[in-house]
Amino acid sequence: MSGYMTRPRTMLLAISLTVIMCGVQASPQEPVWFWFKSCGGPAMTLEVRLDRRIIFKSSFPLCRADRSPVSGQGESKSLYFAFKPHRVIVWKGSRRDEGDPSPANQEIDGDIWLAGSDPDDLLPGVSFVSSKTIYMNSIHVARPMQRDETEMAPGLVVTTDPIKPGKRKIR
Repeated sequence: MSGYMTRPRTMLLAISLTVIMCGVQASPQEPVWFWFKSCGGPAMTLEVRLDRRIIFKSSFPLCRADRSPVSGQGESKSLYFAFKPHRVIVWKGSRRDEGDPSPANQEIDGDIWLAGSDPDDLLPGVSFVSSKTIYMNSIHVARPMQRDETEMAPGLVVTTDPIKPGKRKIR
């Protein structure tokens, strides 16, 4: 992945989304969900698929804790991956209403980070970029106790799913 260009741009997008999400987050007194922090709570799998084929998968522990510097340790982890789709992807709603195509066989970098959280949900930020273009920057609502899907572009789906107790395989 060409990280030297992608990460600063993604961090700027993450900061922007975090500022926007501050107004909808829980009050400082309410416990909220954190990812990549273990406290004996549930675990979750995050999967990105293109045309039903898995292009990225990660599992992580979840913890519900007070919003404080000590409680929040571990939640700043980001997930990075890259893929080369064998077909054109048409991105809608991000820049132009009619869609913005990315060519087939062009490397696309995916970044996923925790943009926000509240007492009931995790709000992973999701972006897809190439070396010159930001195709999509959005949020996936992930509820720790049920499966959730968000279609980022036709055929490109982000899914989160709780890991059933006893089947904890965290990667």
